[in-house]
Amino acid sequence: MKFYKNIILLTLTVLTYSNSLNAYAGEDLSPRKILDIGCHNTDGTCFVDLDGAAFGASLNCPVGAGNQFRFDNSDTAVGKRTFAALMAAYLSGKHLSVHLGGCSAQGWPTVQWFYVVD
Repeated sequence: MKFYKNIILLTLTVLTYSNSLNAYAGEDLSPRKILDIGCHNTDGTCFVDLDGAAFGASLNCPVGAGNQFRFDNSDTAVGKRTFAALMAAYLSGKHLSVHLGGCSAQGWPTVQWFYVVD
């Protein structure tokens, strides 16, 4: 019985570790200036265009590499807060460091977290 308990604990530990690695998968962008920012008026999708080299190739999103990321939840409390912070950074001329963590519903790289620099 103890043997099976140890096997189950080991399996759970490996699965937990594997899942936590996925949280770190993605692409980090060094500080970049926001060129454009906006939202669709038909759904909760917002987009941000950044300066610099194309990004997102490592995420294998359908649209490929580019200079835009999107987020699908601008109509939620978190999405509204995200858009407000991004708009404030844009209007004040600040730069962003961004971690892209996947693909949006439309197939663009999507932001997992960001911070405003400068």
